[in-house]
Amino acid sequence: MSAKCGRFEVNYVMVQLYVGYRNPLITKPSRPLPRKVSVVGAGGIGPDIGYFFKNSLPEVELVFVDIIEEALKAAQNRIEAYVKKALSLGKMSSEKAEKVSSNITYTTDYSKIAGSDLVIEAVTEDLKIKQKVFEQVEAIVDEETILGSNTSAIPAARIFQVLKKPERATNVHFFAPAWRNPGLEITVWDKVEREIVDYLYWLFCQLGKAPILVDDVIGYVLSRVFDNWCNDAALLLEEGVATASEIDTVAQEFVVAGPFYVLNIAKGNPIIVKANSLQMEEGEHYRPAKIFQSVETWKTVGPGGKVEVSPEVASKVRDRLLGVLFSQSCEAVDKGMALIDDVNLGCVVALAFKKGPFDIMRDIG
Repeated sequence: MSAKCGRFEVNYVMVQLYVGYRNPLITKPSRPLPRKVSVVGAGGIGPDIGYFFKNSLPEVELVFVDIIEEALKAAQNRIEAYVKKALSLGKMSSEKAEKVSSNITYTTDYSKIAGSDLVIEAVTEDLKIKQKVFEQVEAIVDEETILGSNTSAIPAARIFQVLKKPERATNVHFFAPAWRNPGLEITVWDKVEREIVDYLYWLFCQLGKAPILVDDVIGYVLSRVFDNWCNDAALLLEEGVATASEIDTVAQEFVVAGPFYVLNIAKGNPIIVKANSLQMEEGEHYRPAKIFQSVETWKTVGPGGKVEVSPEVASKVRDRLLGVLFSQSCEAVDKGMALIDDVNLGCVVALAFKKGPFDIMRDIG
């Protein structure tokens, strides 16, 4: 089948990404719900991923592994704080709270992950470190254990090339805060078994996520959209077009929180630099803005906060932000990275856009 025609290409990808039913509620899973889940990496998003599983499956056994004791202690404190807050708000019963808080192991000993049904890696965005982690994990777990990486940009083919059995591994990209953000990307790559992809798609839907299936490219789909949305915002600031607060004010026409506000709460400056530096394999135009290297916290406004923006500045900012949003979204579909409705869905549920990019295009006309 030729991939030269855009429509033909999208149809071809649809067959590849969604071989069976797209509604997981009418499929029969190949495996039961996991009884034991391990998360490697207790800093950053790792604790939130673990809490997501305990909150969704209170009976599940959860293991956190990290080489740093302080990170493990911080993860434990975060889990306990989440449970305490849920109790105080009446969103969790005391019976569930007890189950969620129990049967969790915080350890530096990799051997504790033995017997896991699912292992999620959530360490730093460094290919060599991730490969080393998975080599250690594969030496311990059963052959049927599913392995997943939470990487936001590195293709699965690069991470899992070190495995003896790569067909049981793929990327499962969570979005912050992972325990309540419904967004999730599952990578379909050439060596992963279809059964693994279909099971993960079913599993995360059962647990309350809204996953989408994406091709195995740098940044997949939603990171490409978000990272370049933020990168163009930084370039606008660098070029003196507008201030961070002005850019965030204009951005809130389309998204709940502006790019600089999100970067502040996610401590995302290094993430953008790493992701866009990797994406430069596809072109110089992805080079990260230099200002990311010199600023730690942006001076901006939060959701609902606004500053006065002149019509001329607002127009320039709006055009640039929509330009990068549309270009990244259209490229994702045109190159077969994802389907139109999945790009729309992911941008809304994972990135908090008020409308999907293709819906915005339709409204503009």
